[in-house]
Amino acid sequence: MKPLCLVFLALLSCALIAQAAPAPLPSVDLVLVISLDQFPYEYMTRFRPHFTGGLAMLLDRGAVFTNAVYKHAQCNTGPGHAVILSGSYGAENGIVSNNWYDRALGRTVYCVEDESVSLLGGKGDGRSPARFEASTFGDMLRLHTGFESRVISIANKDRAAILMAGRMPTGVYWMADSAFVSSTYYLNALPVWLKEFNGSGMINSYFGALWNQSLPETAFSGMDQDDAPYEESRDGLGRTFPHRITGTDRSHLTSSYYSALWTSPYGVMLPAEAARRAVLGERLGKRGVTDLLCIGFSTTDYVGHAYGPHSREILEIAVAVDRTLGEFFSFIDSTVGLQRCIIALTSDHGVSPIPEYLMAHVPGASAGRIPGDLVRNTAEASLTTVFGRPPAPSWVEAVVERNVYLRRTALQKKNISLSRAAAIVAEKLRQLPGVAHAWNLLDLSGSDGTGLTERVRLSYRPDRCGEVFYMLKPFYLEGGHSGTSHGDPYDYNAHVPLILMGVGIRQGVYDQDASPADLAPTLSALLGVEFPSGRTGKVLREALDRK
Repeated sequence: MKPLCLVFLALLSCALIAQAAPAPLPSVDLVLVISLDQFPYEYMTRFRPHFTGGLAMLLDRGAVFTNAVYKHAQCNTGPGHAVILSGSYGAENGIVSNNWYDRALGRTVYCVEDESVSLLGGKGDGRSPARFEASTFGDMLRLHTGFESRVISIANKDRAAILMAGRMPTGVYWMADSAFVSSTYYLNALPVWLKEFNGSGMINSYFGALWNQSLPETAFSGMDQDDAPYEESRDGLGRTFPHRITGTDRSHLTSSYYSALWTSPYGVMLPAEAARRAVLGERLGKRGVTDLLCIGFSTTDYVGHAYGPHSREILEIAVAVDRTLGEFFSFIDSTVGLQRCIIALTSDHGVSPIPEYLMAHVPGASAGRIPGDLVRNTAEASLTTVFGRPPAPSWVEAVVERNVYLRRTALQKKNISLSRAAAIVAEKLRQLPGVAHAWNLLDLSGSDGTGLTERVRLSYRPDRCGEVFYMLKPFYLEGGHSGTSHGDPYDYNAHVPLILMGVGIRQGVYDQDASPADLAPTLSALLGVEFPSGRTGKVLREALDRK
């Protein structure tokens, strides 16, 4: 009897193990990652009644994370896109901001500039991920499949396309005036399908087109007036509908036409059309291996900066994104099959309300703008008061994206401790109206009790950051007289959509703590691919369908 019992127990054990083990995922032919530049989560709820296309589909059928927040201090395009598919922040991946001061070069550098490569398909400076020091989900996917997977990234902005793609993609493309371009870092020549698209004349065909309201007047209840004086009239668009897409010269094409084009619904259509041609030209999702396609829509950022998050224009653009994604998802369904895809959507950052909009509705509201040169002048004066005139042109070498870079040679000549000088500047900046916090970056020990110091740590690299980092008060901006911006890590800048839909995803609404940094490890877990190097994000297990 004992041998029979043992056999029975062994069989029962095997059955239980088989029952507990997750079923293998169906084949995933295409992973589609979409980034909406400057698209806070609250657009998903505030504009939901007007969505009938792709955004509506994701909200209805996807795993929707309502509490996805960036954990870093720099809520800007470069740092955000660097997080999305690496799962790591600037302290690890090196993209601490869009721009930073390079002491060795003695100038400000751009996060994806690269003088060692050349632009393909247009005129301009070389671009690459040379300053990006991490790997992405796409990199690890290519390694996992012996480089058989194709990783394509397309966006309006170069930094969006480049930083989502990582260091080993198949092709990366972005807009430069009348064409989608790339660089010799990736290719020796543009692919045929992209040359044909550039040669079609589609990008220039919208010259003189009108951007009209598509929604009924009742849709704008709760939105701002159409002609608000604090909206920014840029590139000949004006502040009111209809907006004519010509640029500043209505008689012929100039570079301002392309800026106007990207600040309109036509700017949404172009990367979607380029992506459609990439799917066909590269046979994405049709080659018996998992491919990755990243699409970055930057128009939401251009419109948000100019008109603000309560404008009629931003609602119209959100609806244009919804419609465009709906059409694109239908195309993917007909070519690849949505049942064989994973779709993820997020954003690189949110946006601050226009201060003048707040003050117009709430007189006396704590909101406003500080002069663009106030921080530098204050930092310079604080050191001069304590130490006298500098032995060099100035005590401050540069102020770039909330970082104050002290002139170290001047401090050394006076035998002044760098840390002491930084402490003096930080203390003085904290006293400025509109400034909430300032940190001596040489001493980030301890906690301020708000969690903000940890966010500063995640954006800090001693070789790329200054000695002092400052943060404005909520609803304050730096410089300018109209429009708005983003950057400081308040929730209106850091809280973004994070939605997954498709193979292996359990539909639902999830309120747990999450971050766009969690997207890459979640995709890795779904597909059995190694995690990107340096990732700090976690696997969103609650949304994985392991039945």
